[in-house]
Amino acid sequence: MAETVRRILDTVGVKRDRFYIDWASAAEGPRFVQLLTDFTERIRNLGPLGEAEGLSRERLQFRLEAARKLCSNMQFRAQYGNLAREIKKLGDYSPENIAQLVEKKLVPQIRKRILETEVRELLSRGPQSVDALAEATGASPEELAGILEAMEKGKKS
Repeated sequence: MAETVRRILDTVGVKRDRFYIDWASAAEGPRFVQLLTDFTERIRNLGPLGEAEGLSRERLQFRLEAARKLCSNMQFRAQYGNLAREIKKLGDYSPENIAQLVEKKLVPQIRKRILETEVRELLSRGPQSVDALAEATGASPEELAGILEAMEKGKKS
């Protein structure tokens, strides 16, 4: 679902305008060309990835790697699949309904899992203060406390 991609991009700080999805049949050659031309122009106007977002190359790579790990996480993929089935069962494919369900069911997990990945990566580099973790991830002290507590519990079990 495109809305999930948009929310992941929001979470990692990449402009939504860098993602676009539309449909054109094989019989709509001119429409397809126009879609690609318009998207190419939009990306050209945004400039290099990270520049318009105000992200350094290192920070951008760090955030995108966390997003990649999220997308390969089996628990997240299961949640995504469950949501897709729920939308199908409801039969309401309106953008508003999809956005509302993604917000409710996936966005909290998107943020949590991306932050967990970033915190793990930062701690693998050596000890970090909570302030340094907050600065690097954009997480609140409360979010970090929950993540660090869960990591500590995971070590004990």
